[in-house]
Parts: sequence; C-alpha cells; structure tokens
Amino acid sequence: MKKKTLAIIFSFEAILLAVLVVLTKQFPNLFSSVMVFPFEQIAVGFAFASEAGWLGKGMAVALWFGISAIPAILALCYQRNKETRWERLSLFVLSGVTFLALYGMMNPQVFRPDISGNFYEYTKLIKSVFGISIWSVVVLYVTLRLIRLLRNGNKEQLLRYLRTILYVLSLLFTAVAATSLTNGIMTLIEASSTGIDKAFGALRLIAELIPYLFDIAVIMRVLDLLKTAEKENQDSITAAASRVSSICYAMLGITTTITAVSNIIQIVFMRWLTNVSVTVDIPIISIVFIVLILLFARLLIENKRLRDDNSLFI
Repeated sequence: MKKKTLAIIFSFEAILLAVLVVLTKQFPNLFSSVMVFPFEQIAVGFAFASEAGWLGKGMAVALWFGISAIPAILALCYQRNKETRWERLSLFVLSGVTFLALYGMMNPQVFRPDISGNFYEYTKLIKSVFGISIWSVVVLYVTLRLIRLLRNGNKEQLLRYLRTILYVLSLLFTAVAATSLTNGIMTLIEASSTGIDKAFGALRLIAELIPYLFDIAVIMRVLDLLKTAEKENQDSITAAASRVSSICYAMLGITTTITAVSNIIQIVFMRWLTNVSVTVDIPIISIVFIVLILLFARLLIENKRLRDDNSLFI
C-alpha cells in the first residue's frame, strides 16, 4: 500500500474518531462512548423502530436477529477442520454476545433492575460494558486466526502478515492519538483554569501525542524495510535496516526526554498550578514497541553481515 493512500486512510480515521469524541460530549444519550460505536446507535435505531407499531417492531426484531447472526453465518462458511475449530467457536460466541448486548443496550434496566439515583450514568455504564464485551470477542477471534496463520505460514506469508499487523498498529496508534488530542483540546477549552494551567495542559498533551506519532513514523520505515527484505537481491537491506535503527534511536531519546521534561516542569511550577496530575505519564508501550523494532532491525543487519562474512570465507 502506498504511503499516500495510508496518509488518506489515517486522516479519515482521525477525523472520524475526532467527530465521535465530540458527539459523545454533545449528544451523550446517543453517543455514550467511542468503544460502544456502532452498536449503541444500532440499538437506538431498533428501539425507535419498535415504537412505530407492529410493523416497525417486526423489522427491528428481524434486523436484531439478522445482525447478530452474521458471525455465526461466517463460521458456517468456514472450512471445517481441526485447525479452525476455535475460530469458528469464537464466531458463534460473538453472535451470542452481540445478540445479548444489543438487547441489553435497548433494555438496560433488565440487567440492573435495582438501578436508582442517576439512571443516566448507570445506563451509560451498562452500554459501555456491552460494547466492550463485543469488541473483546472480536479481538479474541482475530487473535485466534492470527495464531493459526503464523503457525502455518512460510517466509513470504509471514512477511505479508507482518505488514498487515503493522498496518493495524498504525490504525491503532492513529486512533489513540486522535481521541487523546480531541479529548485534550475539549478539556482545555471547557476547564475554568488559569493561563499557566492551560499552557501546562497543552504541554502534557503534546508529550502524550508525540510517542504515538513517532510509532507511526517508525512503522512507515519498517514497511520500507520489509519491501527490501522481500527482494531476492538484498544488498540494500543493511542500509534500510540502518535507517530504521537511526529513527528508533532518535525517537527513543526524544520520547523519554519530553516525558521527563514535562514532569520536571510540573515540579517547578507546582505552586502556581491549580490542577496537578498525579498519574504516571510514561509511554511504556511506545518505548517497548520502538525497542522491539530496533532489535528487529539490528538482527537483520547482523544477519546480513554474518552471511557476507561466510560468503567471503567460502
């Protein structure tokens, strides 16, 4: 996939998620959480249709059963063998969870009949539980499928799977960056704080975003490295791996420096801040990811060097 196409996809994803975050703030009854999308909106549509008489109720029930049955239908279309049994089972589980979750989002009081006090907050929580449950089973299915593919893949297939995983990671990092940026900006706008609070909030937001942007930049370099690794003539693999190593070195230093500086600045200006953050704000996931990519690049370089040395020896 070309980088221009990837940039368009990432931009569209970021805009979509930013809009969803804004909608969760402006229309909480319809968009209670990003993680509940799009199931909450489907459930709201079913509830609205069921109020339009027996015809609307019948259509809502039919769509409810139909949407819930999609994963099970996919499972029935699978090649039936021992290796795919867990994937097929997870799809049947996904159908059951989707069926139950859509019903729960339409009728949250059925699952918590003792709800009292702030009914809206409880409803929002229940919908979030159902939405996350659906996505967790989706992740389970993808993981089981990935395990099977990696276990049976050859070199060319493994490189293709690695590229796909890197695409998915890029989408994930873009999603986290977009939601964090939108939430951060809205928090800064809505907060009744001093100028120094807003300035420090903006600094912490930048420090939070930079690691994810660096992760995406590293992935772009790794994709170029994979293209080189797939070619029969691998004379340029050392140069490509060295470029990946260089950007990893730089980004590790910059990421950890910015994180440390933002926390030190909070200490220096603590007496003037009305809101002091006590959360541990260290991008561990980003650091570990870049270190693993760095090790991968270094192993490619060393492997190429050993092969060249052996060729000279022979």
